[in-house]
Amino acid sequence: MGKKRRRADAGIPPEQSKKARIDTSESLPEGVHHYQDINDVPWDLQNYWRQGYDFFSKYDDGIWMTDSAWFGVTPEAIANKISSHITSSLPPNRSIILDAFAGVGGNTIAFALSGKFKRVYAIEKDEATLKCAQHNAEIYGVADKITWFHGDCFELLGLHGDPAKAVEVLKVVVGQFGVIFASPPWGGKVEIALMHGFDC
Repeated sequence: MGKKRRRADAGIPPEQSKKARIDTSESLPEGVHHYQDINDVPWDLQNYWRQGYDFFSKYDDGIWMTDSAWFGVTPEAIANKISSHITSSLPPNRSIILDAFAGVGGNTIAFALSGKFKRVYAIEKDEATLKCAQHNAEIYGVADKITWFHGDCFELLGLHGDPAKAVEVLKVVVGQFGVIFASPPWGGKVEIALMHGFDC
C-alpha cells in the first residue's frame, strides 16, 4: 500500500476543496491546529506536516496539534514499538503506566492501545498540548483508559516545588503498581540548529 501524501488540492477541485475539508476552525482551542492544506502550514513546519501520517495514522480523522508538538511527538510506529518493549518486560504486578511528559498523546495512546495496562496516567504541563492529547485519545478510542493531569510532573509527583501541588495518591499508586515513562521535550529545531552550530 502506498503512503498517502497530502497536497494542496488533495485531488479535489479547487472550488470544492474548502467545503470538502473537515471544518474545525470554529471549535479549536487557542494554539491548537489541524492543518489540512500545506498553504495554511507555517513554512518551518511543512516538512513535518508532510510526515503527518507517520506521527498519527488517523491524522485525517481530525488530529489536533500545537505548532511545537510537531518537533517532539513520537511517530506512531515508534510509540507502538516502545509500548511493546515496555509491556513485554514488565512484571505482572506492574499494571499502571505514567507518561510523565504526555505531549499531544503519541506514547500515551500507544500505551492505552496495548491492552497491558489497567490504567494509563498522563501528565502534561502545557494546557493547549493537553487538550490535543485528550482529543487525540478520543480519536483512537482510548480516552476512557487514560487519566489526565495538567501540571509539572516533578511537582505532581512531589519531586520538587510546592509540596501542596503533589498528588499523593498518584505517587502511591504508581509507586506500588506502576512504571514511569519519561520522554521529555527535546527542544525542536532550535536545539538541532545549536547542536550543529547554526544561527537560529
